[in-house]
Amino acid sequence: MSGGPTLFAFNDHAEIELVRIGRGGLKVSVIDKVLRDPEGVAALGLAQSFAEDRGNLYPGLRAAMPDSFSTSFRAWLTPTLQRNGMLESRQVISGDTSFFSVVTTASKDLRPIQCIPHYDSTDPSLFAAVIYLCGPRFSGTAFYRHRRTGYEAITEQNASNYQLALNSDMRMQGPPEKQYINGDTVLFETVFASELKFNRAIVYPARILHAARIENPFHPPKDRSEWRLTVTALLRSSRL
Repeated sequence: MSGGPTLFAFNDHAEIELVRIGRGGLKVSVIDKVLRDPEGVAALGLAQSFAEDRGNLYPGLRAAMPDSFSTSFRAWLTPTLQRNGMLESRQVISGDTSFFSVVTTASKDLRPIQCIPHYDSTDPSLFAAVIYLCGPRFSGTAFYRHRRTGYEAITEQNASNYQLALNSDMRMQGPPEKQYINGDTVLFETVFASELKFNRAIVYPARILHAARIENPFHPPKDRSEWRLTVTALLRSSRL
């Protein structure tokens, strides 16, 4: 993969909004005009060799981002999130695992767990980020509340209870319909939805229940011009 510090330059004048969502007032950052050359980064993404990540439930293909992206992204994101209050003054983004990602799994081929909102980790030091590198015909990302428990974020303290309640839901209601969740269901309600805009990023705690908003029925893209191309990242924070 090519691409260096010049291509992965971030905008110091990006438009940043901090949104508090749900009953818990969870912090989500919506950032527009993120990359200085988003078209160049998107072109690089479309040129990659993608593969399925069998160790992950992502419903599509991924290609790892180069170290030059991670170095630039972390250096820009730390002061950005400190300024808007998502990070404390002595808290930094110290690590990341980042990919070019594209949704390719047809609705009919989804596993049940891929048809409901998910969380990435119960670790409070972890955040997730998505940078949208595709057109507005695609939808963005939504955040959910589990109706039975009222949980919007899954923590070490409530994870076991959430799984028990979810298992009970599945016994009573049956497995979810084979489609991407895109709005309220019997089991989950939407608490916030961020629309997709080219060169927009959304950053949120990894423990929040969330899902990409994918139209149904979803059919695999015929070619790369139809890709819902994003950069997805799992971010580790630490204190100085």
